[in-house]
Amino acid sequence: MTFALTSTTYGAILCNILAIQIKYDDYKINLQALEFICITIWRCLEITSRLVILVLFSASLKLRAVPFMLGVLMILLLEPWVEFWRSGAKFPRDTENNISRVGTLAMLMLVTILYAGINFSCWSAVTLRLADKELIDKSQNRGHMALHYSIRLIENVVMVVAFRFQGGKAILYCCDSLIALQLIITYLLSIGFMLLFHQYLHPGWSDKALPEYVETA
Repeated sequence: MTFALTSTTYGAILCNILAIQIKYDDYKINLQALEFICITIWRCLEITSRLVILVLFSASLKLRAVPFMLGVLMILLLEPWVEFWRSGAKFPRDTENNISRVGTLAMLMLVTILYAGINFSCWSAVTLRLADKELIDKSQNRGHMALHYSIRLIENVVMVVAFRFQGGKAILYCCDSLIALQLIITYLLSIGFMLLFHQYLHPGWSDKALPEYVETA
């Protein structure tokens, strides 16, 4: 369990660094210790609370939890494809020239599954755009981030309430109300550290993304 949480947290931190580097591709970005610590705390709180909520929700509802979790996963899987079809775009040309159309479709499906898997447990920090040949949206829309955390907060509250009223004491043999409250507070704290990073520590809000930091060849 500890190894899984560590691996997921490490992957989420790498996604953050990748997203920053993609957005400021022409500049050399080096995160300082304070920024890295803030990201680490944010991701640890977010992923730990999310995974514990998912485990307790599944344990309390058992098979009844499967439709809800599959529904959430299917929305994440279909969202990039719905955007792709709505845009009326075609597969990236460079990709089609390198491999067959079937291979392109298979590759995009695998990327979508990976993207959905990451977003199921935490915010991926990047936005998948199947119509773009680079597949990643460099604009880093904050509206997408706000929508993600709003929906995840509602999901977590629903799952915690379901856990609280569907046999929480039978699972933990302790105060289920206190555990439920702590999980929600932990997730809210993760959102707080996320806002702290993006408001005050993100390279886009400092002189770290100025032209003098351009990496020379």
